[in-house]
Amino acid sequence: MNGQALRGLLILVGAFVLCFAVFLALGPPRAEGAPQVDSVFFATIVAGTYSLTSLAAILVARGVLGLFVDFSRPVTFFQVLGSITDPMIALCEPVTPGFVEPPLKPFLAAFWLYFLKVLVFGIGSVPPPWIFVLLALG
Repeated sequence: MNGQALRGLLILVGAFVLCFAVFLALGPPRAEGAPQVDSVFFATIVAGTYSLTSLAAILVARGVLGLFVDFSRPVTFFQVLGSITDPMIALCEPVTPGFVEPPLKPFLAAFWLYFLKVLVFGIGSVPPPWIFVLLALG
């Protein structure tokens, strides 16, 4: 694994840890008559969903901007956005097909992150796919 991909993995883990700490401190929402939810379980699910979705959204923004703007310009915004998204693109590089053009790689990296989010945490109230396998095995 090259240095860029390792840095992308550190960004991904750092975003999760930061979100986990925030949601653990806030705790689950309290509603009258609703079942109680364990704070650690709530923070894990919400932090994973939030961190992967927000990083995917940043990659989509990078992809849209990259279609119109050259990121080699010496503008601070582009340098910061590139320093966050370049490692994420490098992290998804092993599963990216070779025929994908470089301006489209942020979109594919965003797809892989969102796919990972759906695979691990599910979508909204729909549980992740591996839950159905466990239920079928029984």
